Amino acid sequence: MPIDSTPRQGGIQVHSGFIIPHSPDLKLLAQARPLSIDLTYSQIALSRNAYERCNCFARVGGYAGYTAFGNPAELGRAYGAGGFFEPIIHPQNRLYFSFRTTAGLVWLTRIYDAETNPRNTFFGASLSGLLALSVSAHYRLTNQLHLSAIGRYNHISNGGTRQPNRGMNFPTVGLGLLYTVNPIAFPNPGQWPRQTVSGLFTKRIMLFGSVRTLPKTATLPEQVGWSWGFTATAGYRISRFHALTGGVEFVNDGYLRQQLRRAGLVIRHQQVGVLGGHEAWLGRYRFATHLGWNLLQPGVLPGSRFFQRYQLLYTIRNQYQIGIGLRAQLNVAEGFDVRAGMAF
Repeated sequence: MPIDSTPRQGGIQVHSGFIIPHSPDLKLLAQARPLSIDLTYSQIALSRNAYERCNCFARVGGYAGYTAFGNPAELGRAYGAGGFFEPIIHPQNRLYFSFRTTAGLVWLTRIYDAETNPRNTFFGASLSGLLALSVSAHYRLTNQLHLSAIGRYNHISNGGTRQPNRGMNFPTVGLGLLYTVNPIAFPNPGQWPRQTVSGLFTKRIMLFGSVRTLPKTATLPEQVGWSWGFTATAGYRISRFHALTGGVEFVNDGYLRQQLRRAGLVIRHQQVGVLGGHEAWLGRYRFATHLGWNLLQPGVLPGSRFFQRYQLLYTIRNQYQIGIGLRAQLNVAEGFDVRAGMAF
């Protein structure tokens, strides 16, 4: 049988889990047990250029999935599709491992309605986003058929575009079968010449934008709050894979502006903060985890001035970067954004 230079794989996975009730009034509704079925298609590029994008061999593919939440009357079902990126650990071994990041869209058959479905504050919009992280152990039954055991953490949310938007977090465990069209012969990266770090200092400017929606009230309709801002960071690479960075962030928060207007307050809604933290550099990918502190914010904001900022970025032509960001306070996510910028 021929060896494929870009192996193609198809698979099926079945998952079951539980819903995390992140508010006391959701405990009864969260007693339902989700059950999911996914069909996947993926490829593994074996070239050196592909390996150096993440310093790993990785599956890149798409999925189509179905989830029944165990409460059809209130939670309904979800039909979804999207893509995933899955670095593989020790792929030459009979027993090997991987971790996968998944992003997609889902269509939810049951969402919140004040009259007909008031308890389902998990979902506020029929079309929502899904993000998932999973870790898998794979065992080669044959050269072409692999058995997988999977642990996955799933999050469904509309990103604040509609209210309510508590979102649903549900961990699952599952089993899968993966079929490879042709046997895979992985090259040995240790035989390739070792790369050196070309520049120890790094600088980056990013522009970002996001949207969140305020719920309607007895006197006001739903209102959309558009936000934009920028981050400027600089740092030092302590190795090929790690860098320490810090900088400043400016946010023109339209969601906060609408909140202040509803409260009858006409004050500055902009925020300026300082950032510091760690970045993981995996080829063309950057994952930045920063702790922030607001130097400037409206005095009426409750809680701490501290926040977390997460960024997942992809580098194009060694200079331009695109990606997504998330800002949170402790375990409360304030919303996702899309961003683009330039590294120096």
